[in-house]
Amino acid sequence: MNEEQRHRLTISVPPDVAERLAGEKNVSAYLTDRVRQHMALDALKRDMAEAGIHVTAHGAAEARLRRRHVQAQWPEERYAALEQRVSAAAREPGTPQVPAA
Repeated sequence: MNEEQRHRLTISVPPDVAERLAGEKNVSAYLTDRVRQHMALDALKRDMAEAGIHVTAHGAAEARLRRRHVQAQWPEERYAALEQRVSAAAREPGTPQVPAA
């Protein structure tokens, strides 16, 4: 992207955010990446809503609790094996790459 395609912004952020950004070598690239991740998440939520799936904060919290409960019951080896299978499947050609939320 050349300079003509960029827009300079001046923003104000709370102290904790400023502290986090101070540790970045390229704040513009970091913020661009994070905003694009958020845009992808917004698109996913929109697609889910259009499909009749409505995610609420309460439902997401319940799902996280259920997942943690199951994970706590799994031996570490089982969890590691599943993580490896999912990672391998995500790297297969043709698998859409979606940034993590």
